Amino acid sequence: MFDSDFEDKVFRRRLMKEVAPGIPVHLSFYSPSVKVQVMTDAERLPGANGRYVGNAVTIEFVPDGSAAVERVREYVWRWEEHNDFTAVRKINHTRRGVCPTSVEGTLERVKGVDRRAAAKCAEAVEAAELREMISDGDAKSLARLPGIGEKRAKMIVEFYANERSGRRFLYAANRNDRFRGRPVITEIEADGDLEETVWKHAAEARTLGGPDPINGGEPPGHTTVRDANLINPLPMTPSLMGRGVFYPEQIEHFAETLGRILVDGERIAGVDALRIQRGKIFHTAELPGVGMKTRARVLASGLLDTEYTFENLASIEGVTDAQARVIAEAAREAGEKNRMEVRVP
Repeated sequence: MFDSDFEDKVFRRRLMKEVAPGIPVHLSFYSPSVKVQVMTDAERLPGANGRYVGNAVTIEFVPDGSAAVERVREYVWRWEEHNDFTAVRKINHTRRGVCPTSVEGTLERVKGVDRRAAAKCAEAVEAAELREMISDGDAKSLARLPGIGEKRAKMIVEFYANERSGRRFLYAANRNDRFRGRPVITEIEADGDLEETVWKHAAEARTLGGPDPINGGEPPGHTTVRDANLINPLPMTPSLMGRGVFYPEQIEHFAETLGRILVDGERIAGVDALRIQRGKIFHTAELPGVGMKTRARVLASGLLDTEYTFENLASIEGVTDAQARVIAEAAREAGEKNRMEVRVP
């Protein structure tokens, strides 16, 4: 009889082995609602650099060191054990346990090449020979391999040509509803004005959001930086976030951070360094007496999370002193907790 508990444990152990320092690990959950449930813990793992990557169900980790690797493994194990509906579905870009440099690993990264076709091909060609065909763009030789064919051969050559091209795109999708509208894609020109490109992209991406109940502006959508294949975000690049209000300084911050990464070659780690935080406290702390209308008023005020003091909150029209005190106290406690976690070795 099929022993699901035993199979699940084998599944998790195999997944754990793929977590390594400095290597991006993508964990995909079953639904956007599950992702929202587990995201807070992911962002708070010290040294793990957990962040949301924009397809409504995926979280990325880039562990700094061995201690962060263990934290990520513990995180995955905890959510796998927690509930049948919070199981991790995939890690990185290939099947669990498949070596990314093998024939199967090389082919399964390409959209449209399934595991069966990759397994057939692996019986007829060595990994080094396959990589040579791909680097030479030899679609004719690839098409003769079992399980590939002419159509898949062209897709493989195009995929790896895009991987080598260095082209970069801004890719915006609605953060919680993948069916809101088609993603907005804007190519970043190497010699173009980066800030102007980001502003143009954000203006188009605003159609992916819903109108705010107080402010007429819409969020700029969720934007990540992707390569020419548009499959996965580049590791540790900034994310342009939008919940319910459109803030121009978000785009300025995003463009400035993007320039530091793409132009200056800087590596920025951690979600706090990658985007402006607004209203995060409403999703990570219990706030008795604070409802959706109060949350909307605070977000529409333009305050950053670091500016949630009693004086600033009490000055917002419609926010009572009691509500301002509750939000300010929660923000202060969250700030102290984050500072303590950062100091953990």
